[in-house]
Amino acid sequence: MSQFIDNLKEITECLQNQGDIFIKPSEDVITVTQNVLKSKKKLFVCGNGGSAATASHIANDLACHMKNWNRDGYRVICLNDSVAVITSLTNDYGFEQVFSKPLEALGNEGDVLWGFSTSGNSKNVIQAVKTTKKMGMKSVVFTGRSGGMLKGLGDIWVPVNSDDVIRVEELHLIYAHSIAVCVEAMISPVEEIS
Repeated sequence: MSQFIDNLKEITECLQNQGDIFIKPSEDVITVTQNVLKSKKKLFVCGNGGSAATASHIANDLACHMKNWNRDGYRVICLNDSVAVITSLTNDYGFEQVFSKPLEALGNEGDVLWGFSTSGNSKNVIQAVKTTKKMGMKSVVFTGRSGGMLKGLGDIWVPVNSDDVIRVEELHLIYAHSIAVCVEAMISPVEEIS
């Protein structure tokens, strides 16, 4: 039981020890994401492993709802949700291209990509971010504290206050949820019933 409590304490400490390096980028992501979704552009999300689950989860929440169950869905595409597409692209082009190839096919200037990578060194996320630059899209990269190669590559770098893989995955979902709640409140506020 003490290990469970220790884990909760570690998460709490990571969240309580927040400086501007962790907060300001999230505020920037809220603005960029709200603008892209409000203008009916697309938000793409991607990641590998646990980060793929985070990407899929947040795509679901933004496409369906967070707190406002009566709003229209937002244009969100999770690039890691199709096993058929991922295995085909991996087989034909290599795993580094699994996110960049669909971006080339579906993305347009003004769209945004959220890439999740605990290390900041996921080669397919790096390639996707490079693709956004060629296409006139913006990129947001969520990483651990050190940031890896993605730190200097994305338009907005969102580090979380840990480099432990498990903590980073947990914090990414907390950040993504918090950002999504703020975005939804700005675009589709819940109407108060009087």
